[in-house]
Order: sequence, then C-alpha cells, then structure tokens
Amino acid sequence: SSPHEAAEYLHALLEQLPPKERLVLTLLYLDECDPAEIARRTGWTRTLVKVRAFRARKKLKTLLEQAGYGRS
Repeated sequence: SSPHEAAEYLHALLEQLPPKERLVLTLLYLDECDPAEIARRTGWTRTLVKVRAFRARKKLKTLLEQAGYGRS
C-alpha cells in the first residue's frame, strides 16, 4: 500500500477513538508536541496527557490487531 493509503487508514482508525484520545495522539505524533505543551494547550495535567496517550495507543493497537495487523 502507498503512503497515501496508509495515511488514510490511520486517519480512519483515529476517527474511531474518543475525541480526547484522538486529540492527544494527533498532538503527540502529528504535531510533535511534548506532554508539557499538550497540557498547556488543553488545560489537562501532564499526568492526564500521559494517561490519555497510553489508553489511546492501547485502543489503536487493538483496532490494528482486529484489522489483521500486528503480531501473528
């Protein structure tokens, strides 16, 4: 698959996450913000940023595995 197809797939997976979890992953990985910057922008604590990012990554991993990606 092309990089464009991969990007579209990633965005489709992100759409399945709750808005706050989608936001934290977008800020972390697409906008390349650190947890302190995300906390400043959102008004969340840095701990909450890290917890939301952890949960969002876990859900994203589950979605990928359900789609047939990951460990086999």
